[in-house]
Amino acid sequence: MKASKLDELRQGIDQLDQEMISLLAKRFQLTEEVGIYKATHKLAAQDSDREQQQFDKIRRLAESRELDGEHASVIYRCIMDLAIARHKEIEQAHKESVPII
Repeated sequence: MKASKLDELRQGIDQLDQEMISLLAKRFQLTEEVGIYKATHKLAAQDSDREQQQFDKIRRLAESRELDGEHASVIYRCIMDLAIARHKEIEQAHKESVPII
Protein backbone atom coordinates (compact mmCIF):
# COMPACT_ATOMS: atom_id res chain seq x y z
CA MET A 1 0.00 0.00 0.00
CA LYS A 2 1.38 3.38 -1.02
CA ALA A 3 1.79 5.98 1.70
CA SER A 4 -0.53 8.92 1.36
CA LYS A 5 0.68 12.49 1.23
CA LEU A 6 -0.65 12.91 4.77
CA ASP A 7 1.44 9.96 5.97
CA GLU A 8 4.54 11.43 4.34
CA LEU A 9 3.93 14.81 5.96
CA ARG A 10 3.42 13.16 9.35
CA GLN A 11 6.64 11.20 8.95
CA GLY A 12 8.43 14.48 8.29
CA ILE A 13 6.90 15.97 11.43
CA ASP A 14 7.90 12.91 13.46
CA GLN A 15 11.48 13.25 12.26
CA LEU A 16 11.57 16.93 13.16
CA ASP A 17 10.10 16.15 16.58
CA GLN A 18 12.99 13.76 17.24
CA GLU A 19 15.51 16.42 16.21
CA MET A 20 13.78 19.12 18.28
CA ILE A 21 13.72 16.92 21.40
CA SER A 22 17.42 16.19 20.94
CA LEU A 23 18.18 19.91 20.66
CA LEU A 24 15.97 20.73 23.66
CA ALA A 25 17.81 18.13 25.72
CA LYS A 26 21.13 19.75 24.79
CA ARG A 27 19.75 23.20 25.56
CA PHE A 28 18.50 22.14 28.98
CA GLN A 29 21.84 20.51 29.77
CA LEU A 30 23.48 23.87 29.16
CA THR A 31 20.88 25.79 31.14
CA GLU A 32 21.44 23.34 34.00
CA GLU A 33 25.11 24.32 33.98
CA VAL A 34 24.12 28.00 33.88
CA GLY A 35 21.90 27.45 36.93
CA ILE A 36 24.74 25.81 38.84
CA TYR A 37 27.10 28.63 37.89
CA LYS A 38 24.57 31.26 38.98
CA ALA A 39 23.94 29.53 42.31
CA THR A 40 27.65 29.09 42.98
CA HIS A 41 28.37 32.74 42.20
CA LYS A 42 25.23 34.06 43.91
CA LEU A 43 23.73 35.47 40.71
CA ALA A 44 19.99 35.94 40.22
CA ALA A 45 18.11 33.04 38.65
CA GLN A 46 16.47 35.43 36.19
CA ASP A 47 18.20 38.11 34.12
CA SER A 48 15.64 40.44 32.51
CA ASP A 49 18.21 42.17 30.29
CA ARG A 50 19.42 38.84 28.90
CA GLU A 51 15.83 37.72 28.36
CA GLN A 52 15.01 40.83 26.36
CA GLN A 53 18.10 40.31 24.20
CA GLN A 54 17.08 36.68 23.67
CA PHE A 55 13.51 37.56 22.69
CA ASP A 56 14.72 40.20 20.24
CA LYS A 57 17.06 37.62 18.71
CA ILE A 58 14.34 34.94 18.60
CA ARG A 59 11.91 37.26 16.81
CA ARG A 60 14.54 38.22 14.24
CA LEU A 61 15.57 34.61 13.64
CA ALA A 62 11.97 33.47 13.34
CA GLU A 63 11.02 36.20 10.93
CA SER A 64 14.12 35.58 8.81
CA ARG A 65 12.79 32.02 8.35
CA GLU A 66 9.22 33.10 7.64
CA LEU A 67 7.97 32.03 11.07
CA ASP A 68 5.73 34.35 13.06
CA GLY A 69 7.99 36.05 15.60
CA GLU A 70 5.23 36.14 18.21
CA HIS A 71 4.67 32.39 17.91
CA ALA A 72 8.37 31.77 18.40
CA SER A 73 8.38 34.10 21.41
CA VAL A 74 5.52 32.20 23.04
CA ILE A 75 7.38 28.92 22.62
CA TYR A 76 10.59 30.41 23.99
CA ARG A 77 8.77 31.98 26.93
CA CYS A 78 7.75 28.45 27.98
CA ILE A 79 11.29 27.14 27.53
CA MET A 80 12.79 30.05 29.46
CA ASP A 81 10.24 29.78 32.26
CA LEU A 82 11.19 26.13 32.74
CA ALA A 83 14.89 27.02 32.83
CA ILE A 84 14.28 29.85 35.32
CA ALA A 85 12.23 27.57 37.57
CA ARG A 86 15.05 25.04 37.50
CA HIS A 87 17.61 27.77 38.29
CA LYS A 88 15.54 28.72 41.34
CA GLU A 89 15.48 25.07 42.46
CA ILE A 90 19.25 24.85 42.08
CA GLU A 91 19.69 28.14 43.93
CA GLN A 92 17.53 26.90 46.83
CA ALA A 93 19.34 23.56 46.99
CA HIS A 94 22.67 25.37 46.99
CA LYS A 95 21.57 27.63 49.85
CA GLU A 96 20.44 24.63 51.89
CA SER A 97 23.66 22.67 51.34
CA VAL A 98 26.15 25.46 52.03
CA PRO A 99 26.88 25.90 55.74
CA ILE A 100 26.52 29.43 57.05
CA ILE A 101 29.65 30.55 58.88
